[in-house]
Amino acid sequence: MIQDLTRTIFRPRRVIEQHIAVFGESGSGKTTLLSTFYGWHQEPFFRRTAGYSLLADDTSQGQRLSNEYLKMKESLLPPPTRYQHQAFRFNITVRGLDKSAGSIVWHDYPGEWWTETKVDIEGQNKIEAFRTLLKSDIAFFLCDAQILKEEGGKYLKRLFGSFRGEIERQKSAIIADSETLQIFPRVWVICLSKADLMPDKDIYWFRDEVHRSAIDELKELREVFKMMLSGDEYQSIGEDFLLLSSAKFDSETGKIVNPEQNIGIDLIPPISIILPVQRALIWAKVGETGQAAVYRLTETFRLLTTNWLKYMPLVGNVFMLMDDTAKSITEKLKELESSARKKGDSVTAVVAAFRGKIEDEQTRKVYFSNKQ
Repeated sequence: MIQDLTRTIFRPRRVIEQHIAVFGESGSGKTTLLSTFYGWHQEPFFRRTAGYSLLADDTSQGQRLSNEYLKMKESLLPPPTRYQHQAFRFNITVRGLDKSAGSIVWHDYPGEWWTETKVDIEGQNKIEAFRTLLKSDIAFFLCDAQILKEEGGKYLKRLFGSFRGEIERQKSAIIADSETLQIFPRVWVICLSKADLMPDKDIYWFRDEVHRSAIDELKELREVFKMMLSGDEYQSIGEDFLLLSSAKFDSETGKIVNPEQNIGIDLIPPISIILPVQRALIWAKVGETGQAAVYRLTETFRLLTTNWLKYMPLVGNVFMLMDDTAKSITEKLKELESSARKKGDSVTAVVAAFRGKIEDEQTRKVYFSNKQ
């Protein structure tokens, strides 16, 4: 029934375009993360085993990121991003199929605007970058493990409080007082960057530490978002946590020891594509039937749809497996992916593969979702 409803409501599209924003203070590892993200996806081992390829649309951007990743193999960190917002578009292709499954657009920016006031052209660039970031589909919020290790929970309290304060300061410049935002990253994944520096801590410890140290700041951040949003009840902050590490670093010198020993990098595409849709389906309560459910489903997606749902069909067979056991979901998703490949359906194939990655037992060691 629900699959018929979604086919009726949503006009089929053929490609994905998912925009992601990565928030973090200067030095939290955003630039290194981006270089590793691209470089790791170019490694022959990854391309052979993952079942999909990821390539930069812009040749010069791809070469720059590849060069920075190669320098990391020589224990050299990439240069910091300074006062410039950039969008990197990465095309996703399923191995064995010529058709593109779509793209991920990664928005990068300098972390200095958290702590520095900018005026004139730099100030305007900062505002424009902020507006663009807040039009993404999903946000990854970086907490620096190196600082957390040194300062403890007070760092998390300061970090979220500082971010909330900056949003409040920029609110009037981003939207008019009488307006609210419809396009906005409704899902925020809280990440422990440089997680390799805390090898004795797992994802559950990180979740509990954030809740213990910064629960009041998270609540205040939600309230600030509510003042800015249309459909303000549809937001998820503090429900998803991810361990991330661009490489293995020396805890004393901060230099790279092993660039191929990363954590959570391969989960960024699956989480970016799958999580916003899962949340929207839960919010829409699609398990119910009847005209009220159809209306609620339509209204919810009208409010929540940002980029990729405008371009991609809601693949019912993939997203309606929400209540199955993890084992049966994994088996069914593998069957769906195999069937889609045979049919040449790159969109369904990559979505099924990404959903399967999230359900994998190994994923649960570094990613926690309160809705799983």
